[in-house]
Amino acid sequence: MPDSKQSIILGGIVTGLLGTSYLGLINFICCMGVLIGAVVTVWHYTDTNELTITGGHGAKLGVSAALIGLAIAFVLNFILVKMGINHETAINDFIIAKLGDSMPPEQIEAMQAAGLKEKTILDYLQALGIGAVAYSAFGAIGGGIASKMFKKGGDEPSIEDSINDL
Repeated sequence: MPDSKQSIILGGIVTGLLGTSYLGLINFICCMGVLIGAVVTVWHYTDTNELTITGGHGAKLGVSAALIGLAIAFVLNFILVKMGINHETAINDFIIAKLGDSMPPEQIEAMQAAGLKEKTILDYLQALGIGAVAYSAFGAIGGGIASKMFKKGGDEPSIEDSINDL
């Protein structure tokens, strides 16, 4: 198989940017930013190399791009928070403004307190762990779907090829 690093980095950058700050809201829609990054990865790989890949190979490409994207988004969001641009507080304020009338007062107070709380290293590590699981799952889904969308040449890989890719 041809080298896939360039495609994975491209998809990782797309995933990372779509997971940063207010653009990260797109991930509330079934991790759409991660899916888009995985699709870009597989599209670039199959188009550049003019080949058709298995679903398993597409899933591996999608997971790789998703994890790179998670790292990029994590670093960029950390920098933005330290600069005073805290999208989590803005999201909480938006939810309270739109749904506050139907929410119990305790829930509103908890959301406001969460926005004021200084995050610890443990909070960041926990978010990174949860993100790794979610991003990997949706990256695999996006890569697997994209492998069926972008057939660029050669024969359809056999079931044995799919099993070997896993």
